[in-house]
Amino acid sequence: MTFDDRLVADTITSLAALFGLLIVISVVGGRDIADPLSRRFLFGLRVVAVLLACRILDWISGVAVFHFSTIVAAGLLPVATLLLTEGLLRRHAPFALKSFAAGGALLFLLLAMVPERFAEPWRMTLLLLFQFSGFSAIGWLVVSRDRASLSAAENRTVERMALSLLLIIPFLVTDYRPGLFDVPVRLGGIAILFLCWLTIGLGRASLGHRDTIAAFAVVALSSVFAGLALGGIDDIGWRGSVQAVVIVLSATLLAVIYNDSVGLAAERRRDSLLKHMAEGDLTDSARFLRGLQNHTLADGALILRAADLGDFDMKVLARALSRVPVRSVADAHPESPVDQDTREQLAWLFEKYEATHVLLATTDPLTLVVLNMPALATSPGVEMELRAVQRMAMLIAQREQSA
Repeated sequence: MTFDDRLVADTITSLAALFGLLIVISVVGGRDIADPLSRRFLFGLRVVAVLLACRILDWISGVAVFHFSTIVAAGLLPVATLLLTEGLLRRHAPFALKSFAAGGALLFLLLAMVPERFAEPWRMTLLLLFQFSGFSAIGWLVVSRDRASLSAAENRTVERMALSLLLIIPFLVTDYRPGLFDVPVRLGGIAILFLCWLTIGLGRASLGHRDTIAAFAVVALSSVFAGLALGGIDDIGWRGSVQAVVIVLSATLLAVIYNDSVGLAAERRRDSLLKHMAEGDLTDSARFLRGLQNHTLADGALILRAADLGDFDMKVLARALSRVPVRSVADAHPESPVDQDTREQLAWLFEKYEATHVLLATTDPLTLVVLNMPALATSPGVEMELRAVQRMAMLIAQREQSA
């Protein structure tokens, strides 16, 4: 089989989309697969993955069974999307839309058996109209939903899907070549990669829609610049430049998706201080603090009782830590806003115990915890977790005093 420039560009873009889907499938499959919504989402992702895999094999080998499977999987896409949408919205779609999606899937199962020489290009035209109509109707369901009936997290998830539909619907047209449109490269893979990126981002609640769109714009503009630069260097013409832009963009999106999936996996594996709060011994403050000493992030932490603080002005330390229960070595810097007595006491404390942080565990008697957590090796989230641990220690001590 002859591999022209368009086939090479289409194959590379589709392969990137397939690998992106496999990454997302592994991420979603690693969560609670007993959740009905997760099962629906996995079904949709697997349908798209089968579609891409069969399409690539069809292009490369020309074996009829792969072409048949491609058409069948393409006919299932509106059904899979509708099932996911019903789960997200927690409501049934109109019966007419359900019938349209199911009937179309059955129709293309039958049409896939018609030999290509008799079926093209009208079969591709019909498939395009079916998918475009189905996705547009589903998009209207999403836009016209009752937002008050869904939680903030559910609305956020639905809006992510709506963002992907905004890209999928126009890019869908470019996938129906040859016979209908003469475009340098199919862009459906880019839309799928964007959907994968949005899906990975759902695991990070702090990442807003504006952040995601801005990040995608930066990636897209960088890819356009790189692709056009390659086109200018090799003088490959406008079509080659467009293909270079799409290939660079698909490769970049795949790298971002993989990097984000690794970040999510690392967050799940991370032995955070919150885990100690959830699973630690809360029977008394001493046991809770001893458990903190064995934690990975607080390895080597020292618990200082009143008897260990004879070299310090305990009144100054108690007053400073009562105002800010967690102090860092930055508070001992000459330019820090704390008073001179507090700065001197903290500087001596950090120097003597080679520590970077101190937290107030109990006030009566005064008990401190000092530990070494270098700023370069500590994320901002750990600082917040340290404050939460300090509050938990104080609450346990107050419970003991009131008992």
